[in-house]
Amino acid sequence: MMPANGHKTIGQCLQEGVCFLKRRKVPEARISAEELLSFVLKRSRLSLYAESRVEVNSSLADEFERLLAKRATRYPLQYLLGTVPFQSVELDVGEGCPIPRPETELLVGRVLNSLGAVTSKLCALDIGTGSGNIAISLAKERPHWNIFATDISYDVLQYAKRNAVKNRVSDQIHFVATDLWNGLESIRFDAVVSNPPYLNTRELGSVEREVHFEPRLAFDGKGNGLFFYERIASRAREVLKTGGAIFFEVGSRQAKSVSAILGRCGFQKIETIHDDAKIERIVSAVC
Repeated sequence: MMPANGHKTIGQCLQEGVCFLKRRKVPEARISAEELLSFVLKRSRLSLYAESRVEVNSSLADEFERLLAKRATRYPLQYLLGTVPFQSVELDVGEGCPIPRPETELLVGRVLNSLGAVTSKLCALDIGTGSGNIAISLAKERPHWNIFATDISYDVLQYAKRNAVKNRVSDQIHFVATDLWNGLESIRFDAVVSNPPYLNTRELGSVEREVHFEPRLAFDGKGNGLFFYERIASRAREVLKTGGAIFFEVGSRQAKSVSAILGRCGFQKIETIHDDAKIERIVSAVC
């Protein structure tokens, strides 16, 4: 029953929001509705249930409905919220910036576990940094590392730079707008890390509708999806120290192909790591 003053309660707003998104076949409709209502009300998702009978100001209810309508078009939830959590950091994202995926946390973990103690001093290169999620997470966990982060998109790098400032690691990361490591050839790195575009042409045509709002450049692996692995692996030894390591995140069913590429390029100790879905998601090797 609607309160006498016409205001909806938190519980009513949430229930109507979930139903609205479900009717429009939005994936994980409840999560989207909870996140958007939490965002509008500046309350935790848990409090939406604990305080379900609290009335919602009409202007806030209108804002919630506006965001629901946008989400119903399959516009990314992360763009509506403006932020996304990743590892132990929070990153700003928006149109034109690739959205970090949880799977990439496994890549960061692999790098951290493979390259020594917290006090070690290393120089790492993050290729295709996007929002800066990999470089910033590494810098946060390894304050003595010197990190270079490159991206071909100047506009995307602005997000990465702001995120580095936001997470207080900007002094530790050098952001460079370039292709691969052009202009950095004089530096020798202990590690090269990358989550490059890896969708093949067929996969690009069948991705979820949300992905179409993100920059195509972040996903298009060209042809068979292995184009960027070939490019990076074929030249990475030019900038890696002897004994340096390379780390890739790969798409489903790509691990064997990427491992073979690394082998042909002279890398050794090639290893793969599975994600929670038992998919080989990380490939690493030593120069």
